[in-house]
Parts: sequence; C-alpha cells; structure tokens
Amino acid sequence: MKPQTLAPTRRPSKALGTLGLPMALLALMALAMAALAWAADSAPGAWLDAANWAAQLQRLHALQQQSPALFLAGFMLLFVLLSALSLPGCAALSLLAGSAFGTLAGTLLVGLASTLGALLPFLAARHVARDRVQRRLGHRLQALDALLARHGALGLVGLRLLPVLPYPLLNPLLGLSRLSLPAFFWPSLAGLTLASLPYVWAGQSLLALLQGSPGPHVLGLVGAACLLLAGMLALRLGRTRVAAR
Repeated sequence: MKPQTLAPTRRPSKALGTLGLPMALLALMALAMAALAWAADSAPGAWLDAANWAAQLQRLHALQQQSPALFLAGFMLLFVLLSALSLPGCAALSLLAGSAFGTLAGTLLVGLASTLGALLPFLAARHVARDRVQRRLGHRLQALDALLARHGALGLVGLRLLPVLPYPLLNPLLGLSRLSLPAFFWPSLAGLTLASLPYVWAGQSLLALLQGSPGPHVLGLVGAACLLLAGMLALRLGRTRVAAR
C-alpha cells in the first residue's frame, strides 16, 4: 500500500500576508491623509514649533470635549489598528493619551488597546495558519509549547516588558502554540500596561511644559525618560544574550 501524502498547501506567511496587506494599505493611506491635512493647515517649520504643537493639542482636546465618547472610540480604534499591523504611531498615541486622559486612565487605555492589537494577529495565526504549520513543523511547535509551559504567565509578562522577540513575530508565534486565549490575554494586558506607563507619563508632562506651567512635571518628564532609557538598555542586553546562545 502506498503511503498517504498530504495535499500541498499554501505557506502560512502568504496566507497571513494576503490577509494583512489590504488592512495595512488602508491604515497607511489614513495616516498619510491625516499628515497631509495637518501639514496643509500648518505653517512651514511647524514640526519644530512648540507653540504649534500646543495649538494642535488644544484642537484635539476641543474635539474631545465636544464628543468624548467618539474621541475615545476613535483613539482606541486607531491604536488597535496600528498595534495589530505593527505600524508606527503607537508611541505618539501613547503620548497623546497622557495629555488627553491623564496618566492613570491613559495608561489603562493604552494597555488595553495594545493588548487588543496583539490579540488580532494571535487569532489570525491560530485560525488561519495553525493547522498548516502543525502539519509541517509540529515538532518545533511542541518545543515552543514546552517553553511556554516552563516559564508560565510571568515569562509572557517579561516578554511584554522587554520585547526580546519583536511583537510582529511574537504575537503570531504565540497564536501557533497551544497557549489558551486567557493565558495570552491577561499576562499581555499586565505587561503592556506597565510598558506603556513611561510614554503616557511623558505625554502628560509634555502637555504641562507646552502650556508653560512646568513645575513638578519637569521631574515627571525626567522620570519617564529614565524609565524609557532603562528599558532600552535592558532590551539591548536581553537581545545580546539571546543572540549569544
């Protein structure tokens, strides 16, 4: 009897690429249109003008006061989209969260939006590519499952705080594993919320500086910068150790 052979299937990367490419193009077009609208309404050299940034923040805050629910929904939707597609802009939105919602609420919102953004590629990899990858690389996925079981939730929190493995690779990879949805969501929420604190804190401090009332916010900005610097150094050290293994 001839051995059974599996029918050829598409590579998982192509399946995920086909799924994410239209969304990425739409997000890039939206960002480009927003940038053009901002540039058309600003004077030359406005990017370097602190007064112009303060004016733009005042416009955003006016929109927030007019429609708080709509502003919150738009902020969350944009953040989730950028996070899911690993597009630039999440750091700037984190700074905006500090000025618009305050440090505490802004940190919680950014942590939730970041987690939802990470959840989308996790689910896409699990439901689109997992079976195909399991047939091709099942033994390697068993090693990944054993690694996740050994380090547990604290290990995932650590990966969120210090992304030794970049998020565009980490989230789909976790989706290919046997990690349950709650085991992915809650540690990710804890880690990403803590990781967003320096950015949101810096955003609130920068708002006070732009408004001409620095006071203790200067110390807050310095503290946020120190936290970001410490995180960058720890990340560099962690990636160096991983590469040396």
